[in-house]
Amino acid sequence: MKKIYFFALFLCASLVVSAQVDVTFSVDLNNEAAPSADGVYIAGNFGDTNPEYPVWNPSGIEMTDMDMDGVYEVTLSLLPGTYEYKFLNGNDWPFNESVPAPCQVGGGNSNREITVGMEAMSSLVCFGSCAACNEYAVLFRVDMTAQPAVNPNGVHVAGSFQQPTAWQAGDTPLSDEDGDGVWEVLATFTADALDMDGNIQYKFINGNDWANPNEDMTGQDCAVPGGGDRQLAVSEFNMMTDAYCFGTCSPCTAPTMVTFQVDMSLQTVSPNGVHVAGAFQTPDAWQPGATEMLDDDMDGVYEVTVPVQPGNYAFKFINGNNWDGPDNDNEAVPGECATDGNRLLVAEGEEMTVTYCYNQCGAACVADPDPEEITFRVDMTEETVDAAGVWLIGGFTTPQWQSGATQMTDVDEDGIYEATLTVDGSAEMQYKFTNGDPYPNETIDDSVSETGDFLEGGCGVSNGLGAFNRTYLRDGSGVVLEAVCYNSCATCIINVDELSSRIGLNVYPNPSQDVLNISMEDATTVNTIELINQLGQTVINMNKEALSNNSNALNVSALPSGFYTLSIFTTNGVITKKVIKK
Repeated sequence: MKKIYFFALFLCASLVVSAQVDVTFSVDLNNEAAPSADGVYIAGNFGDTNPEYPVWNPSGIEMTDMDMDGVYEVTLSLLPGTYEYKFLNGNDWPFNESVPAPCQVGGGNSNREITVGMEAMSSLVCFGSCAACNEYAVLFRVDMTAQPAVNPNGVHVAGSFQQPTAWQAGDTPLSDEDGDGVWEVLATFTADALDMDGNIQYKFINGNDWANPNEDMTGQDCAVPGGGDRQLAVSEFNMMTDAYCFGTCSPCTAPTMVTFQVDMSLQTVSPNGVHVAGAFQTPDAWQPGATEMLDDDMDGVYEVTVPVQPGNYAFKFINGNNWDGPDNDNEAVPGECATDGNRLLVAEGEEMTVTYCYNQCGAACVADPDPEEITFRVDMTEETVDAAGVWLIGGFTTPQWQSGATQMTDVDEDGIYEATLTVDGSAEMQYKFTNGDPYPNETIDDSVSETGDFLEGGCGVSNGLGAFNRTYLRDGSGVVLEAVCYNSCATCIINVDELSSRIGLNVYPNPSQDVLNISMEDATTVNTIELINQLGQTVINMNKEALSNNSNALNVSALPSGFYTLSIFTTNGVITKKVIKK
């Protein structure tokens, strides 16, 4: 029987290994000034399915140029699925490529994306481009929502851009991955596809054959003069078409005219002006200096009206025209009204107005608390402190975050680092600690920042970039904050009794005959509960998803009488208790 069991395990393991496929990523740096002396890297979420690869580590996966042709490569073994990634000409985030909008994941996410199937595959692009170097890439988009039905053979685009043979009705299929009715495909081509004026001609087909319905654009603004095809002036290497309605040069749905208003009466307005940025901006989302707001009547409320296609969009206001740097400040949206660190716009109807006070949740500004002295404290006793020291970064410094970092000190050498600052402005502060200099040589280094999930821990919010910030609601009275453990919402645990007290643990009745109850006042840090017999075997297991903050009942009625060990695994340690089954 054991042989059969081990053979089954071996077979399962073999199936997992065989499911992995080789994916070769290649990036051409011939259009860059020079490859970095620190190397060329790829970073992404490949480690979500293969622990061999670090997750979003800018120096974790190095690429090589074995034949010295300027093209760097690496082959990864990945399970089928969709992954996000980007390349870096260097070994830290300041050196990552700026991925053009046509090949971004979308929604403000500036990463590349690849879908891995069951067979080996490869991908070659120019650094910072959607295509190979000196090739053009166009994201073709068409809105099919006004059509009675989409052909079972799908939607295709054909045109002069297709190589080696133009105008092939079934060669370039589009897809609608998010089901919003807008079909898309990224197509690449060389300069040979352009006409004498640098244009390409194309049209969409509701199907995969010229016998199927296809567009006739005669007389419309986006058509070839005197012809029935669409025309695009290819002025950049990476472009996207408007998502116009099939057969027209306009959207299928009339846009919502959204008036953004922000009350800046509590702020010192930047000489760079006031702007709004978000996923609603076209053609490129999240451009901090592209949508300026004005205060024509000098009442302190800045506004701008823009057309937005109906839907949900993340956005925020900027006191300036950039995300950081001199005279620029972007909102720290309070956690109670934030969605992944941003504000949320639900665009609907013909027109609408959204009004907020800068850095607050309401439309009417509430006076900020008085300036106050706050002492920030972090316990580093469980960390190896970096030679560059421990630092504090936040949205309340000038400038914000890394560029305004404050070094902390441990004068009494008890492992608790402190920094005292006079803080003014908004009631809610967002901040975090760093183990190392976050701004060496005036370059942001995100790798030294805390990585704890402060949202789940109950002391912070999402920053909208895949990480979390600590929060504190100040009242103007001055405070010395509790010394929290680095990367944690709690203080560093000293012993099991303190840990047990912290989660409010109570185990009863003990001895127990039928049901063993485990109650906890706060189960947020608890991962699993196991009941283990005297042979070291786990006889009952309860995972995080099944836990509650109240009573968790373990049915022990079927277990033999005797002594057992109850192990409660938390993010800060393990609590063990002896229990008796009668």
